[in-house]
Amino acid sequence: MKKMFYFSFAVILLGFSLLWISSCNTTTSPTPQESWVYYKAGNGLVNNEVTCMIVDIQGNIWIGTNYGFSKYDGNKFTSWRVTDGLIFHAINCMAIDNSGNLWLGTDFGASKFDGSTFTNYNTNNGLGYNSVKSIAVDKENKIWFGTGKGISVFDGENWTYYVKEAGQSLVNNIVRGVMVDQNDHKWFGTEFGASEFYNNVWLTYLSQNALANFVFTVYDDNQNNIWFGSMAGTLKYDGTNYTSFSTGEGLVNNNVENIYEDSKNNMWFGTQFGVSEYDGNTWKTFNADSGLSSDWVTSIVEDKQGNLWFGTVNKGISVLQRLK
Repeated sequence: MKKMFYFSFAVILLGFSLLWISSCNTTTSPTPQESWVYYKAGNGLVNNEVTCMIVDIQGNIWIGTNYGFSKYDGNKFTSWRVTDGLIFHAINCMAIDNSGNLWLGTDFGASKFDGSTFTNYNTNNGLGYNSVKSIAVDKENKIWFGTGKGISVFDGENWTYYVKEAGQSLVNNIVRGVMVDQNDHKWFGTEFGASEFYNNVWLTYLSQNALANFVFTVYDDNQNNIWFGSMAGTLKYDGTNYTSFSTGEGLVNNNVENIYEDSKNNMWFGTQFGVSEYDGNTWKTFNADSGLSSDWVTSIVEDKQGNLWFGTVNKGISVLQRLK
């Protein structure tokens, strides 16, 4: 009986030894994971209340906040404030023109920044209304300002204005989003519908869903689909058909305040309750429980390394470092 016990024990030991040897000779690489990096005022960012972001042709990331703006060049932040010449400290929107100038919209006018000096515009020198909510640049380098009272267009010398009128015109004067698409059509998201303008012809887009007519932003993807971010989710328009997405399809929240397409053609939708990624088939959501510094995402851009930057309402920037 003892011999049988010893024999069985030896067999078990031999089995464990072989397993140990096998495991030692097998290289198991850890599965790479997405990781997060955070930038706040303590890291050089001018302020934690991020309102907008944009990337220039060199890959610099420009960050607008409620107390000035910063540039991140890949290594450090450089910041500018009212004391440097900015027209007002709280920045609503930004755009970069064809000459590389940065345009910044505020509730007290707009500033043009050429990298060293500021030129400021308000109702005293041409701007139609001081509250600038969005800015876009067309192929002729005209600057289109969406304001609380229509649209102001500046060609560098002269101003043109568009407001709501009877008949064919801008659908509503409170313009929250301005976008120029690949065909140089101008799109305007307002608090009551959207307008398209091209060759002096206006088209109006209204939804049967009243909440969908409150348009926060308009975005043009690389297939020239037009995306509207509204209080009723997001709507994709391909020139013929409409496809709507809301929480029923997987969107984290129906108030879509900003939209972005990354280099992998994934669409991103920023809301007050996190950000949703849509790859054309499936949805994935990130919020404060899964890496974001704050649920309320105010802006989205991608850096030249393919990382996604999310500006938040009061906790700086969260950077999602993605698998290459």
